[in-house]
Amino acid sequence: MSKKCKGTGKAIAFKGCGIELPYFENNGTKKYSSVYGLGKNCGCYSKWLLTTKEGKEVLNKAKIKAKKITYKQQKKIKKEEKNKIKNWRNYLQVEIQKISRLIDIGLPCLARGYHADQIHGGHVFAKGGNSSMALNLHNIHRQSAQSNRFQNDDGLLREGLSNEYGENYMQFISELRRTPQLNYLNMEYMDFYKVAKSISKKLIKDGRRYNKEERIILRNKVNLLLGIYTEEYCIFKN
Repeated sequence: MSKKCKGTGKAIAFKGCGIELPYFENNGTKKYSSVYGLGKNCGCYSKWLLTTKEGKEVLNKAKIKAKKITYKQQKKIKKEEKNKIKNWRNYLQVEIQKISRLIDIGLPCLARGYHADQIHGGHVFAKGGNSSMALNLHNIHRQSAQSNRFQNDDGLLREGLSNEYGENYMQFISELRRTPQLNYLNMEYMDFYKVAKSISKKLIKDGRRYNKEERIILRNKVNLLLGIYTEEYCIFKN
C-alpha cells in the first residue's frame, strides 16, 4: 500500500506535495520517511516547520529540548573534568577520619583522657611517614584537636590505645607499617571515597555509640567494605 505526502495530525491543514513517500522495513514493519504525514525527502516537512504556526511551535520546542540536553552534557563534561583534577586521596582521607570519629563518638581523647569540644581522627603512626597505612581504620582513633595539632602526643595516643584495647591490638597496628605502598589511580580513590561517604552517612543515621568490641568489629568491617587493603591488613583477630 502506497502513502502520499499529505499533512496529518498537527499538520492536517498543510496539503503537502502529494508524491508517493519512500519507505523502509523496520523489523518487518513498513515505515514511511515522514512526520505528521509530510515527507522529509521532498522538503514538505521542513517547509511546514518553517512557514506555519503549528510547525514553528514544534520547531521551537525541539530547539528548547536540544538546548537543555546540550546544557546537561556541558555540565556533565565540566563535572568529569573537575573530578579528574581533584586529589581524591585527600578527600578519602578526610572521610575515613570522619568514619573513625563516628565509630568512637562520645568517648574521650585517647591521648589526654578528656572530652574535647573538637575530636579528630588521629593517626597512631603519623601518615607522613607511614602513608601506606594512613587509610586503615585501625591506625585512626579519637584524639582531641589540641592533642593532634599542637602537642607531641604520639606516645600518649599509643599508650591510651594499649590500655583500652590491649597490647595485642597495639602490636597489630605496629605491624601494619609493613603494608605495601598503595598504587591506585586518582579515579580509583574517587570510587573508594563514594563508598566511604555512604558508610559515614549510615553511621550518622544509626546514631549509635559502640562498646570496645563493637569498635574493633566495625573497623574490621569498614576496612573490608572499602576494599583498599587486602584482608590481612584489614582485620584484627584477637
